[in-house]
Amino acid sequence: MIAISPADNLRERLDDPEVAASLNDLLDHADLLAILVGGLDEMIRRGDEIGASLVSAVDELKANPGAIPGIESLRSVDLQGLAKSLAALSGALVDATPALSALLTSRLTDPEAVDVLAQLGQALVDGKAAAMADPGGPKGIFGLWRVSKDKDIVRGLGFMIQVARAFGRRLAQE
Repeated sequence: MIAISPADNLRERLDDPEVAASLNDLLDHADLLAILVGGLDEMIRRGDEIGASLVSAVDELKANPGAIPGIESLRSVDLQGLAKSLAALSGALVDATPALSALLTSRLTDPEAVDVLAQLGQALVDGKAAAMADPGGPKGIFGLWRVSKDKDIVRGLGFMIQVARAFGRRLAQE
């Protein structure tokens, strides 16, 4: 029996069109990824120094409250808690790096997808306001039948059906 070498395994994976497409996306964004990884690495390596500088700056501002209007409100800031939160956040950011990389190379950053997400956000806000104004909604099957004649509802349902169809195709590929 012949053992598969790591190089053979790599060649086999590179033959997969999805892997090749993903690598091409990564290469297309390599400059951005390098900047992000470098910045994250530097921030994490200097996390203690950044936290100490932040604490020092807040202490200086607290010592001279008249320097900036409204600075008195910082007296209630829990500096140790803030430093711990910053340390936890930087650790979480490191753990989230693969997910962030996947998001940056996904279609979610495509301007078209961003536009659709922005429209969805506005529709959610508008829909919540409308639902609060009419908390009962359509009554019974005939109420649903009446609203199904609304061109906006038909257009929205049509969009959702097409999204469900495309999502189903993607699920079948996995």
